[in-house]
Amino acid sequence: MSSTQYDKTAEIYDDSLNVLTYAAHVEEPTYTAVIGDVRGLDVLDLGAGTGIWTRRIKQAGANRVVGLEISPPMVDTARAKETDEPLGVTYHVADATKGLADDLKGAFDVVTGINVLHYSSTRAELAGMCSTARDALRSGGRFIATCANWDMPDDPEYYVPFGVSCTVPANRQEGTRAEVATTMGGQRITLDFFLWRPETYADSLRAAGFREVRWHQWQVSPEGIDKFGAEYWQPFVDIPSIRLLEALA
Repeated sequence: MSSTQYDKTAEIYDDSLNVLTYAAHVEEPTYTAVIGDVRGLDVLDLGAGTGIWTRRIKQAGANRVVGLEISPPMVDTARAKETDEPLGVTYHVADATKGLADDLKGAFDVVTGINVLHYSSTRAELAGMCSTARDALRSGGRFIATCANWDMPDDPEYYVPFGVSCTVPANRQEGTRAEVATTMGGQRITLDFFLWRPETYADSLRAAGFREVRWHQWQVSPEGIDKFGAEYWQPFVDIPSIRLLEALA
């Protein structure tokens, strides 16, 4: 799992929220609903990036909130936000495939991971990330994450109306490298990710000690329908670029 591809986006990453229409109108409302009430809970955010979701979770009333991120520049940006507007969030530079510091093991009620699992380039990395999530949780805790959809079309233009293009090899296999392109801060940014079947994610999570894996359907917000119309969203609803899972410890 490489840290370098996100290093270059640290200062402009948050602009993706202005470009990706599904982020505000599909991802945020559905992910928030599945996470549920976090008031008083301890939450670990894997792949915290610049702290977008880490800070949202703290603002929703969570108790202890910690973000782990492999890219040092992204952590620098997240910490700068915390300095400017303190919420009590802490961040650590760490590779989620390599395990946890002892003081973070068994310390959380919820672990979150927006778009992090699909950066596992091997089954071993995926297993490591799943183990990290499980090791962080107390008994009965939950891991809520998104991952690239194995079934996304090989047409790179399919998701362009939603602010992103995905280039997937026609003859995809487990662990196939794919590419996503979008715009951040007026710059075209490309990032690599890897495709894994839903069954592979589920098997890896169960092998890490999770007892159940659930897949959730995306819901478009009423505001999103009002702004763009239901027809606009149908291709994304039919074949979303990312999927949403919940694993129970």
